[in-house]
Amino acid sequence: MRMLRAEFSWRVWVVLFLAGFVAGGAAAEPVVANAGAAQRGDGSGMVDIFYDVSGGIEPMTVSVVLSNDAGATWTFTPKMTEMTGDVGAGVTNGTGKHIVWNALADKPGIHWPNARAKVTATDAEVHTPGEEATFAGIQFVWIPAGTFMMGRYSGEQDSYEDEDPQHPVTIAQGFWMGKYEVTQAQWQAVMGSNPSNFTGDTSRPVETVSWDDITQTNGFLDKLNQANPGMTFRLPTEAEWEYACRAGTTTRFYWGNDPSYTQIGTYAWYNGNSSSATHPVGQKTPNAWGLYDMSGNVWEWCQDWFGAYAAGAVSDPQGASSGSYRVLRGSAWDYSSTYCRAAARNRNAPDYRSYTYGLRVVRTP
Repeated sequence: MRMLRAEFSWRVWVVLFLAGFVAGGAAAEPVVANAGAAQRGDGSGMVDIFYDVSGGIEPMTVSVVLSNDAGATWTFTPKMTEMTGDVGAGVTNGTGKHIVWNALADKPGIHWPNARAKVTATDAEVHTPGEEATFAGIQFVWIPAGTFMMGRYSGEQDSYEDEDPQHPVTIAQGFWMGKYEVTQAQWQAVMGSNPSNFTGDTSRPVETVSWDDITQTNGFLDKLNQANPGMTFRLPTEAEWEYACRAGTTTRFYWGNDPSYTQIGTYAWYNGNSSSATHPVGQKTPNAWGLYDMSGNVWEWCQDWFGAYAAGAVSDPQGASSGSYRVLRGSAWDYSSTYCRAAARNRNAPDYRSYTYGLRVVRTP
């Protein structure tokens, strides 16, 4: 859970302002600053609490906790029914945030010479793998942080050398990943046009889109982000993609090794069952984290330049620093079953369009 805190103190209801932060994790977290408090002088027992908050993903949840021993212990939480203003759920970033606490109603006779209080803003709840949410009209599932073995395992059936070496990869932060490939309807809603070859049903995945069409200025992601301030949508890295595809498995496919390819038709559209066309998203069985069509239907562009894997353990790899080709993952409707494996890789020039190429987006928390 991501949070930062600011503290203030009072003595016999005279404010002794105390500035400071308590670190809570990585960058781009909510920051509470300029906190202060004062009891009103009208005998009402009301306490005004002010603070600023910035950098949080909205809406945030704000809470207050009190100490009567100068911060050695934190033992008193004001009742939500005795607080009003910018507290509880639904708080947005901004300055001059104001909480009113009815202190005497909440704790009659309160007189704490060494009182302290913490204002805490939290913008990330505890998520579970496969938890669903909708942002900007796109359905997402939560992908937890973790470590996995990326690449083909030794002796993997029908695999390729560019999947070597298998190596440990840590995904340090959880993220939201599109439950489905981006559909033609979703692309058209953002871009105003549909470039796809296979039309007639806009719930099919969008295709005939290049990496440049997706990522450049005024491309799909740029327009999607402009239309949704405060959110960041992007392509997954290749490591994020394979990690999400595997969903905790270590086999050739996310449904098992399937050496005779007898199960693949339950999970993927490929050249053995697609009738030479894409199909509406979400018709096959998803993986363990609730992602559909991670194998087959259309290849999915990733952020990375294509390059050789690291020889050892890495954390959040971003691919090659430069190159001629961008990575594609997941296989497509006109490719054979072996390309549907979790480790299988593809690449092409970033300006290349194909009716086998589409995308899936992620949202950074």
